[in-house]
Amino acid sequence: MLTKEYIKDLKINGNGTFKELVRNNSSNAGNLVFILENLGHLPVNFDGKWLLDLTQSKFSHVRELAVKNIAKLTQAEYIEALNKIIQTDTDTNVRREAVSAIGRMRNINNKKILVKILKDKDPKIVCQAIRGLLVFKNDEEIDNSLKLLINHENEIVRTVIYKEYFAKDKIPSSQPHQDSCDYLKNVVVNADTIEVMKQMRDESIHLTFTSPPYYNARDYSIYPSYKHYLDFLTGVFKQVHRITKEGRFLILNTSPIIIPRVSRQHSSKRYPIPFDIHPFLIEMGWEFIDDIVWMKPEASVKNRIGGFQQHRKPLAYKPNNITEYLMVYRKSTEKLLDWNIKQYDWKTVQESKVTDGFETTNVWKIDPCFDKIHSAVFPTELCKRVIQYYSFKGDLVFDPFGGSGTVYL
Repeated sequence: MLTKEYIKDLKINGNGTFKELVRNNSSNAGNLVFILENLGHLPVNFDGKWLLDLTQSKFSHVRELAVKNIAKLTQAEYIEALNKIIQTDTDTNVRREAVSAIGRMRNINNKKILVKILKDKDPKIVCQAIRGLLVFKNDEEIDNSLKLLINHENEIVRTVIYKEYFAKDKIPSSQPHQDSCDYLKNVVVNADTIEVMKQMRDESIHLTFTSPPYYNARDYSIYPSYKHYLDFLTGVFKQVHRITKEGRFLILNTSPIIIPRVSRQHSSKRYPIPFDIHPFLIEMGWEFIDDIVWMKPEASVKNRIGGFQQHRKPLAYKPNNITEYLMVYRKSTEKLLDWNIKQYDWKTVQESKVTDGFETTNVWKIDPCFDKIHSAVFPTELCKRVIQYYSFKGDLVFDPFGGSGTVYL
């Protein structure tokens, strides 16, 4: 029976027993994976030639783990084999692990191999080669090779290179990251939202949670065309982007909407608002982070399935819409989230920690609210979660579309 202790003993006794163990389990992928996952630290004098045999296994996960263990051995004798794997293996994870193994050797003699890999067609492989080469950053030859990738067709490759070589230090805001202007706190403004935001200073809010007016689905939101509507939202969120502090979040609640048909001779029209506004948000500098689905009880939504339940005719299926989206965006920055967190003192971070009972999935089951005055009300629980998950105590939370004012409560 295979156990961790047994594998540990074999490692102490020498490689011959390992080779025999692997040979006896050559057709058992589960056992091979267990062996490779539990090899642990390998001594300097460990002979890994039997690992090379496993890089030819028909099981891709076995090949990947074999390469991962070869990476623990720094001997140059494995370079040729690893380079061959990069050139011939058909599995991206195996190839990427082989590039990683070469990179982790931190041997300047391997730079030609890594530079050559920069021309690979798989962006994941290219990114791994970049990682290996950045160890030798400030080497003129390597820097010149990497800088050329600023024009690479893959956006992730371009982003990495931009951050490493072309990003300019941002002029720090005169206002500390955790602070906000007193005149903006606990204020409701009844005015044109874009014009009001134009009066606000750059980087003055921490979090925006909002639900824009539904396109021509409510009396309070009538627009001459869908293009006009999207142009209006684009103008709003450009201003929100400008006044949002570096690396902070925009949570946008919206969903596709239906405009009823004009007559029985015409069809209704469904507009995919969250998907149509998304490319505009990305273009203006928001980074997409997550999509959260707000799920409501079926009894609380308009019945669209009734006709189909009667006739059951194909093509006429129209499900009841019980979900809305919370699209999560972050203001693009080269800084990681850790930077944002470190802008707060220890006491604030501790007091802002999310309590037990938080939602662990991206599907939030929350009952909707109904109001005689406003026809589209945020549930308090929805606001509570967003504010708790995406802001710190004392942060300034903003809603450019006030609605019934639930966010402010």
